[in-house]
Amino acid sequence: MFRPIYAVFGAAALLIASAAHAADVKVTGIHNCCPACTKAITSTLEGAGAKDITIKTTEVSFSSEDAEKAVKALYDAGFAVKAEGLKTPGIEGAKGVKGKETKVEAVHNCCGSCTRAINGALKGAGGTSMVKPRETSFTVSTENDVQAEDVVKALRAAGFNAKVAK
Repeated sequence: MFRPIYAVFGAAALLIASAAHAADVKVTGIHNCCPACTKAITSTLEGAGAKDITIKTTEVSFSSEDAEKAVKALYDAGFAVKAEGLKTPGIEGAKGVKGKETKVEAVHNCCGSCTRAINGALKGAGGTSMVKPRETSFTVSTENDVQAEDVVKALRAAGFNAKVAK
């Protein structure tokens, strides 16, 4: 007669134990200026298995069984974050690349506000060319030779990620 009660308590204990394995994650420094950015962040995280997603202007909180997978998914979608205690992806394709032109790709750029933020970040890296709205791949021109890694670091400081094209 008490067996059904034990089964209910056992199932509840398993649910609590499995929920305890999910990590609550908070990342900061992400670029999020409009509903399209928010939608891209949300769908990226959901695609990586994240749940309980809360998005503010430069901060995202979520729970995930694999927080590093979720953070990597954000980077792959063209966003960059500061994630305390988590490994963030390295800069792809930049090692040893230096010159007056650096071609980058896979940058999130959905609207004019994104474009203004990207152009501002690139000016800080010595960029002289202007990115156009919705361009996700572009060439950064500089007056002097610049390390491709510095271009990507400037974008990351503004909440964007880029891969250096070959």
